[in-house]
Amino acid sequence: MHIVDFYPSQGSYSPGEIVTLFVEIETPAPKNLSLRIFIQHLAEQSIVLEHQCQIKSGFQTILVNWEPPKSPAGYSARLSIDPDIQASTAFDVLKSWTDFPRYGFLSDFSASRSDPETALKKLTPFHINGLQFYDWQYRHDQLLAPTEEYIDPLGRAMSLATVRKLVDTAHKHGMAAMPYLAIYAASADFWHAHPDWALYDEAGKPIAFGENFLGLMDPSAGNSWSRHLLEESAKTLNGIPFDGLHIDQYGDPKKAWNAEHEDVDLPRAFADFIQSASDQHIDKTILFNAVGNWPIETLAESVVDFMYIEIWPPDLEYRRLAEIVVNAVCLSHGKAVVIAHYLPADRPANNLLADAVILACGGTRIELGEDARLLSDPYFPKHEELSEDLYSNLRLLADFAVRNGEWIRPYTLSTAEKEVWSNGELNPKFISIDETILTLLRRQPNLLILHMVNFSNLDLHQQWDVVHPAPTLRQNVEVKIKMQHSPSKVIWDCPEQLGVQNVPFEQADGILTIYIPQIHFTGLVVIHE
Repeated sequence: MHIVDFYPSQGSYSPGEIVTLFVEIETPAPKNLSLRIFIQHLAEQSIVLEHQCQIKSGFQTILVNWEPPKSPAGYSARLSIDPDIQASTAFDVLKSWTDFPRYGFLSDFSASRSDPETALKKLTPFHINGLQFYDWQYRHDQLLAPTEEYIDPLGRAMSLATVRKLVDTAHKHGMAAMPYLAIYAASADFWHAHPDWALYDEAGKPIAFGENFLGLMDPSAGNSWSRHLLEESAKTLNGIPFDGLHIDQYGDPKKAWNAEHEDVDLPRAFADFIQSASDQHIDKTILFNAVGNWPIETLAESVVDFMYIEIWPPDLEYRRLAEIVVNAVCLSHGKAVVIAHYLPADRPANNLLADAVILACGGTRIELGEDARLLSDPYFPKHEELSEDLYSNLRLLADFAVRNGEWIRPYTLSTAEKEVWSNGELNPKFISIDETILTLLRRQPNLLILHMVNFSNLDLHQQWDVVHPAPTLRQNVEVKIKMQHSPSKVIWDCPEQLGVQNVPFEQADGILTIYIPQIHFTGLVVIHE
């Protein structure tokens, strides 16, 4: 007998929902089985669930239900059948998925696509709780198709019935469904028919995207294009039970003019559109893509529900990646951050190190979708299959993130700590404890949290788009920080563990020395003051 898999039924749970854990087992013969599941919140005492069942031979799935407390929290879950047959997973309870988004994607909306249930079930082990429906629309200027079956601008056969089924299936699995739209793109026919709605360059030439593919329109508040796109958005949300709007831009132009050759303030136009969409759909999530981290200051002060940033050159260093995430957290007064950047599946070390850096700074990355495949290109249908090793390591990292969410995300800040954001002080902030380990310090009531990323045999200025090996595994690492008093306890967690463990420490002469058993890509130290 062996455990095939162990994972929760949903990407995340809302307060009051029952958590269902799937135990997939394969056995050659029928038998009576005794399951024990140890559920742990942070470093608290585990809750033990006992489950007795009679199983048949072959493959089968056992469902174990648990009602968690209604307060938001992350949990680890360890399954034990006997000392030699064990598995682990994680899950969390969130007021809103936007508090700690694990964003995925869908890009196949054909009538003939694979079963949505099978596809989305593959994402729940990674705790995906939101999905971007990329290029689902009929046209950029007419989002909903006039017929059930339709052809998209790139010639792909699509189906509104498939879109609706994917939305419904996403909701069943605790995932929000977010439709993609571009704030200023219109089909060539629409663009040519409305020259007075268009954007122009300094020389007075209409701005195109692609060769006669799309034209860019003026998104300024109150004008014809802005009103038209808001109407199209309303039709979409009324026609399909999407959970909000994922609004895109293209990063360029950064300066543009209208048909009267008046300057168009694009950052202001973006923020105004976001506000109008939010005002019209107060119960929906509104997101906007800061392409190339622009215009991050304006978007951070807007009413977007979390920061979504697409990274492009020249921001290619891991250190710069970390700075972008921390800066967005600070500018937005503690909102969640999701990073989009594109790496091929044959660079596992790059993918894992990028994820570790982003997570250490309090963010997450959009990377998995369609049948648990990797997002490797800005055109989302160009996704790639994961190797078994990368698949396993991404699951371990996802479990680590979810069970430690309250120590990673800044949404647990107290009122007093939230006031610090407005004064411009970073939390988390970079500190130096080892020249080969990138370390972020967070402060929470009675806690110091050190989130560490291992760069041994690499460099903090290593570029994430250049092939490199995995960092060297570090063992028996001494971490020294200034602290005048001895803590009550120090714990360590990393993706390779099943959960937190107490670690030895010493305090003398104003220096706390912590002994970490090992660190591969990442891990965190929690010091209980």
